[in-house]
Amino acid sequence: MPQISKIIHSRNDWKSKAVRRANEIRDYRKSQKRHQEKIAELKAQITLMEKNAEIKKHFQYPHPHLKLR
Repeated sequence: MPQISKIIHSRNDWKSKAVRRANEIRDYRKSQKRHQEKIAELKAQITLMEKNAEIKKHFQYPHPHLKLR
């Protein structure tokens, strides 16, 4: 009978390690997904800000080619 308890104990250790590893991997993937979404959001904001800056630069007042009297 001691052999059976060793097998059961070993199986429980293996199972707990596998469950812990799966949880760690799951948490890692969730955090990676959040980070990727945040990166995409920030890139979109940067693109929008660059477009707005280009528009403002294009329509600057007073226009450099016009002379003020």
